[in-house]
Amino acid sequence: MTVAEQCLLLGVDDKTVLQDWMERAEAGDDLSLPNDVLEGIGCVLSIYASLVILLNHDRSKGWVRAPNRAPLFQGRSAMSLMANGNRKDLEDVARYLLSERYR
Repeated sequence: MTVAEQCLLLGVDDKTVLQDWMERAEAGDDLSLPNDVLEGIGCVLSIYASLVILLNHDRSKGWVRAPNRAPLFQGRSAMSLMANGNRKDLEDVARYLLSERYR
């Protein structure tokens, strides 16, 4: 994902804030993140895990950006849905993939 997409998915308005958090995390510094950011990270991790289980790492990259015929996506890609800035859409993609895993 691009940094702009990461910000949209996590609900972070400023790229420098996200980059600062990432640098601090990589350095092993203590870091306190807002709950909504933690929820976004949880959704992204759930999506990633589901895709690796359902497809595999290489195919999952393509799935995220490919048009999708499932009713949730209405022909759009998962990324276009998730990156519109609405947390509910990110959560919906995570739930969709979980349902596919346990189908």
